[in-house]
Amino acid sequence: MLSQRLWPTRYSRHFLLWRRFCVTERETSPTRLVPLSSLKADELGHSILLCKQTLPPGSSKTPHDIVAGGVLIAKVLSLSSSAVGAVMVPVLTSYLWEAASERPSMMMFTVVANTFLVLLSFTPLLLHFLTKRFPVNLYYNNTTETFTSVHYNFFLRKMALQFKADEVVDAQVAPEMGKIWIPLATAFVHKRPLLISLDRNAYIDKLAFDKMTTNITIPANHD
Repeated sequence: MLSQRLWPTRYSRHFLLWRRFCVTERETSPTRLVPLSSLKADELGHSILLCKQTLPPGSSKTPHDIVAGGVLIAKVLSLSSSAVGAVMVPVLTSYLWEAASERPSMMMFTVVANTFLVLLSFTPLLLHFLTKRFPVNLYYNNTTETFTSVHYNFFLRKMALQFKADEVVDAQVAPEMGKIWIPLATAFVHKRPLLISLDRNAYIDKLAFDKMTTNITIPANHD
């Protein structure tokens, strides 16, 4: 009888703990990139950038639009060159080694050429690592106080990273800055390097920008 009376109490306690955990998980912004298509429009909020999306129809391109277009072109070239390199590099390497085996005098040229081909094959990956740090759009939800940055992945799919203002770390003081291959970033979010513009004039929602950069020290007269 005692165990029967204790069981509902124990069950209720476990249920409350599970419910509290679920609520906490929902309120905490995800620390990984998710497909932008998986987020609803009301979750994103509004774009805070000064771009064609936030300007009247027929407006000219803003500096952000020009950079975002360059990022897209770079990603397309990166993807296409990676596909070509995956096919051509092994073929060229095999041809060079066969020629070197027949003519030993070509051995030095073969080594240098292979080194160059390997470096060339890694260039698209380097380009990808740099361009994925640049957000092609930034949203802010006033209700949840959540920011969402949009990035292209390797296959040109738009991915989203959600974060709160207190999760933004200045790249100048972030310990992760010394751990990345190319120390080029203005901020870190969930330990991810981001190239967020620190020019206040590049944002149509300047209050959201001020909130997002609360933890970032921006030099005076920065543009």
